[in-house]
Amino acid sequence: MAAEAAALAFEAIDFESCTAIVLEFFRQHSSASIIKVTLSTRDRKPLGARIWQVIDGNVEASANVIAGFIMTQAGGSVTIFASH
Repeated sequence: MAAEAAALAFEAIDFESCTAIVLEFFRQHSSASIIKVTLSTRDRKPLGARIWQVIDGNVEASANVIAGFIMTQAGGSVTIFASH
């Protein structure tokens, strides 16, 4: 069976809205087990990336950690990739 993947790009404004976006992404892709977050400036220059594994379906804790990582970085665009 082929692996499925999904992606979402957005601009992080504040922690609350960032967390809400990440949680909604998890809800839409509830079987995601690997999450990759890439950050870039508004003009698409890469800032960094991180990969997380969602353990035991603990979506809320994962969303908080991911949103915290996003919000502690320089402002710009965020892209979240999920692998199932």
